[in-house]
Amino acid sequence: MTRTSIAAVLDAAPLDPALAGFLAQATAQGNPPLESLPPPVARQLYRELAAGLGLPAPAIASADDRVIEGPGSPLTLRVYRPDAPGPLPLLMYVHGGGFVIGDLETHDKVCRTLCHDVAAVVVAVDYRLAPEHPFPAAVDDVACALRWVAGHAHALGADPSRMALAGDSAGAQLAAVAALRSTGTIAPRALGLIYPVAQHYSEPSPSLAENGEGKFLTTGVMQWFIDCYLGARQELARHPDFALLQSQALGTLPPTWLATMGHDPLRDEGYALALRIADAGVPTEHRHYAGAIHACIHFTAVSLLGNQVMGDMAAWLRAQLSSRVS
Repeated sequence: MTRTSIAAVLDAAPLDPALAGFLAQATAQGNPPLESLPPPVARQLYRELAAGLGLPAPAIASADDRVIEGPGSPLTLRVYRPDAPGPLPLLMYVHGGGFVIGDLETHDKVCRTLCHDVAAVVVAVDYRLAPEHPFPAAVDDVACALRWVAGHAHALGADPSRMALAGDSAGAQLAAVAALRSTGTIAPRALGLIYPVAQHYSEPSPSLAENGEGKFLTTGVMQWFIDCYLGARQELARHPDFALLQSQALGTLPPTWLATMGHDPLRDEGYALALRIADAGVPTEHRHYAGAIHACIHFTAVSLLGNQVMGDMAAWLRAQLSSRVS
């Protein structure tokens, strides 16, 4: 990846017409802001949104839940297996939702799609959410799940030498931190990040001002997420386990694929992270979807852009995980 300016790479483009219509309709409905709702209500709305606006996922062989011991409470993992002969590549997926909403159900279609398209065993982790469990509970849970997944790869019918991590939004941030924490003990072969949280508010960017209202993810919702996650300890906003752009260890990440959306408040911080990872010497592929919004991977029944994002990441992951280590 060649280091260039954000302005040169993140060219402006009109919002996808289908997504624009969806956003206009959502605004016209006059629903209360997400941040005004109790977290359990917001979580249920997110489940309904993901279920109702996504295309049916492709068929896979199986999906089953299992519970493991976590650092603070039991952790539920969902294991997805493709209809393909093993041993298979292994992908741990971390769901988004601002550290506050999101769960195994909101990202079930996403994980089934990746399981099918990567032809890999996919393991999703149901980490603890804020505000009930603030930072660093989610980080600790995802790191714990990664250790378990790596240690049980053979039992899952997967090849531990062909393991990758991926996630979206807050989940992308958590996946990257888990990879950084595992340095020297676990060796993921690849990392896929869809519109990651990378700095978030400590250094406001142009994309935050351009897209902070009316583009699904708003400044109000983002501030609510951070208030829930960090609580009164706002000094943690620059902790490297939260603000990836503060990390001095990005050079230890595996080869990384990172996607930014043109109409996303997190666009510029995501691209800044791609540059920082590349500058640290990590093979990095940045893909920019100029007409897309945050959370578009859930809106595949509205616009095919979300499917394109997942398909592009899946193709890259499949290539990264194709060869076995003898």
